[in-house]
Amino acid sequence: LTIIAMGKFGGREITYGADLDVLFVGEESGSAQKLLATLSQASAEGSLSRLDARLRPDGEKGTLVCTIETFDAYYRSRAQPWELQALSRARPITGTRQDDFLAMAQAAWRRAGESPDLELNIDNMLERIRRERGSGSEFLDFKTGTGGIIEAEFLVQTLQMRSKLWEPNWSEAVTILGTAGRLSKLESDELKQAYSFLRRCESVLRRYDNNSVSTMPADPNQQLLLSHRLGEETVERFHEKYSTARGTIHEIYLHHMKPVR
Repeated sequence: LTIIAMGKFGGREITYGADLDVLFVGEESGSAQKLLATLSQASAEGSLSRLDARLRPDGEKGTLVCTIETFDAYYRSRAQPWELQALSRARPITGTRQDDFLAMAQAAWRRAGESPDLELNIDNMLERIRRERGSGSEFLDFKTGTGGIIEAEFLVQTLQMRSKLWEPNWSEAVTILGTAGRLSKLESDELKQAYSFLRRCESVLRRYDNNSVSTMPADPNQQLLLSHRLGEETVERFHEKYSTARGTIHEIYLHHMKPVR
């Protein structure tokens, strides 16, 4: 069994309360099923992170374990644009077919980066995420909202795909894009700073009860507590930094993605 880390697991960016996104590559599903069952068992010390294998071909309806040939055929003919974009963070972690899978995945990812509709497809996916996963409050949605975490990630992945610059880690990808001239030095620095601030907000919120959180609390008292946990003396100062971070991300996003509209 070969296991491929995906998402923030693939990018080595796991935070509190996160699932571990994986793909299973092989000939039979017994080992993968046993692994999923073993990791789901609670112990006296608590539970391990949950493995999520839904990024496989055809999602939950698809076979849990697929061969390299199955992945290749799927990425060539039936994969959605977002599934090819998701390969930006593919990172083999164990198994005999690691190199084979990575070579196949990178080839599919580079082909997707040549699509004339790349920016449009990614921008449309971002809008869909906002509609389907947003809380209804733009200000509170630090992950899905305008200038949020996902917008920063989609921007960088788009530039990576266009430039054929492979790097699963978001921060390292920004550095590489800056070195290649796809982002200016100022854009790289500001983007990293803004993204880091939002990820800190996410980590502090998730650490509080070790649960997946994608929005700020609406309760002013909880926002004040969040401000203090982030080291800010006042909630007003926190709001200022928070709004500046999201505004910075969105401005850079529009600069590089505005032709799609």
